[in-house]
Amino acid sequence: MHRPAGPARPVAGAAEVPGATALAAAAPVEPRAPASPAYTRAEQVADAAVHCVGVALALMAAPVMIVIAALLDGTGPVIAGVSVYAAGLMLMLGCSAAYHLLPPVRPAWRELLRRLDHAAIYLKIAATQTPFAVLIGGAGAAWLLGSVWVAALGGAALRIFWPRGFRRLAVPFYLALGWAGMALFWPGAGEDALGLATVILVIVGGLLYTFGVVFLLAERLRYHNAIWHGFVLVATFVFYAAVVSEMGIRAVAGPV
Repeated sequence: MHRPAGPARPVAGAAEVPGATALAAAAPVEPRAPASPAYTRAEQVADAAVHCVGVALALMAAPVMIVIAALLDGTGPVIAGVSVYAAGLMLMLGCSAAYHLLPPVRPAWRELLRRLDHAAIYLKIAATQTPFAVLIGGAGAAWLLGSVWVAALGGAALRIFWPRGFRRLAVPFYLALGWAGMALFWPGAGEDALGLATVILVIVGGLLYTFGVVFLLAERLRYHNAIWHGFVLVATFVFYAAVVSEMGIRAVAGPV
């Protein structure tokens, strides 16, 4: 969940070393990869606090969501779709926490963590749309979801293996892929419609992500990274609420 456009601010004295893994060797390290961003101690503490809260909440919320799916719906596809969302949530927060919170390591390893952090965002976007597509069902929803996953996997691969060439397109691609999921809410996109409360929550979550990008790019603003991650965390759990809300609506009233 870090700034996906190029290297972070360098720390003086950070020296490069050869790649430590096969992946790092296959994807050459960008020149002058920093050991850690040059944020103040207070900024680092604030960002760490946001990450710790996010990971702690996710560790509790992810299994709860799967249990809710089993109790309220009980069908294999819905449980699988919710499990994909939970896995994407944990992957994104875990990769971000590993990159931002681990002690300084060799530059090749840190560069690898940075790339995985950025790549996980694409997978989280596709994972978020998965339970909604499963819930509405139908060939149209399946086709849309498949297209999103193909784009997400392609974006993740580019962020890992070609980060410099994909640098300027990263943020627009994140936003475009996220908002493309709104096609699932169009009339006729699937066999069932999603509830109004679900649609409102999804729109709010999308707007939070989009507005948060302003702080992601405002590098001269103090605490910009912690603020950005705060927006990501709030938006993530708005989407979580949307999934749980939709399952609750269907459990009480059946498909809309």
